[in-house]
Amino acid sequence: MTRVHLITGFLGVGKTTAILNLLRQSPANEKWAVLVNEFGEVGVDGAILEANGAVVREVPGGCLCCVSGLPFQMGLNMLLAKEKPDVLLIEPTGLGHPRKVLTTLRSDDYRELLTAGANLCLIDPRHLSDPRYTGHDTFNDQIALADVLVANKTDLCSDEDLAAFDALVQSSQPAKAQSVHVEQGQVEVALLALPSNPERLQLSDHGHHHHNSKEAAAPVALEAGESLRRLESHGEGHFSCGWLLAGNWVFSLDALRHWFDQLDVNASNVVRAKALIHTDQGHYVLNWRDGVLSEMPTRALEESRLEFITELKSDADALESSLLRCRSDG
Repeated sequence: MTRVHLITGFLGVGKTTAILNLLRQSPANEKWAVLVNEFGEVGVDGAILEANGAVVREVPGGCLCCVSGLPFQMGLNMLLAKEKPDVLLIEPTGLGHPRKVLTTLRSDDYRELLTAGANLCLIDPRHLSDPRYTGHDTFNDQIALADVLVANKTDLCSDEDLAAFDALVQSSQPAKAQSVHVEQGQVEVALLALPSNPERLQLSDHGHHHHNSKEAAAPVALEAGESLRRLESHGEGHFSCGWLLAGNWVFSLDALRHWFDQLDVNASNVVRAKALIHTDQGHYVLNWRDGVLSEMPTRALEESRLEFITELKSDADALESSLLRCRSDG
């Protein structure tokens, strides 16, 4: 049987980085795989995990709980049949409620295939004083349904932020199996061995509003001869705008750094921006959140990918024009 864990958390909290760290700690005698879904259509997180050697299956476009019918089950079934993993990590989009996913995983259809492991929720403690998060049903459901709460980015937090996180843990009912403070997604794999409490699914459901993204589509990729494609979607009060870019296009890393720095000035409604892109200094994962850009070298894929998630609809033409001006190869 495959042991399955949900790794949840709101947009930009560091789920992909945490999953990469967990995968690096996986036992040599076990096969681990990841089922990943993103709010947008481009699939940057899946590409990042794949570039780092992970066994990945994507359920593209829209939140995973929206597709906990046929598309989700098809993706899950294909991954289980083809890869036969010992451990499966599921990363829903940061805007997705995990309840329907957990209900599906614990249904009779998977009773002989899956065993429930601890579910982790990453939290940026700075958000616990922000009503945009604390008043959001998804944010609260992710916390309520988790067995383990992980305070990430604690190096950026104040004492008050960390005290708010600890108070949240103390007030959680049923009690959490454990809570930890970490930096840069450095989650210990031992947390996955903690027990999962099925009683959490009995907590009240705040409800969930579906959106109209292309949930059943195959993961997107450039066609032969195609150099650029823009994809947009919206739902859950947010918008996504992303690009697939020819892998032989080369961008100036310094120009990209300046371009991301201008997001606060030119597109202050950006919640998160992420890219896997070919630069004049190699292939990089770039992740922009709360005005801070992080960088991680990675291996090449066949195409570059970049995506924004915003609270308001962006001027996609202007963003695209400014992005293309960052090319260093013409």
